[in-house]
Amino acid sequence: MDISELDIYFEDCVIGGPGAFVIPIKERDQFKEAIRTKLVLEIAGRTPEARVVPASADNPRVSCTIGERIWQQRWGN
Repeated sequence: MDISELDIYFEDCVIGGPGAFVIPIKERDQFKEAIRTKLVLEIAGRTPEARVVPASADNPRVSCTIGERIWQQRWGN
């Protein structure tokens, strides 16, 4: 599935709870280092400063149903 700004989708629609964070990447070859960094930060208990993102905003950054809509557009009902 092609979801632009996948990091924003994960921040707003997928992850949650104390210490949850995303390390965004823009290129496929950055994935390995991002995973390593995330694991090290989580194990060390050094997560980035928490951001407050309103659960319901007037102008959401991304639709949390985008995956379902893409699926329906490609494969029908």
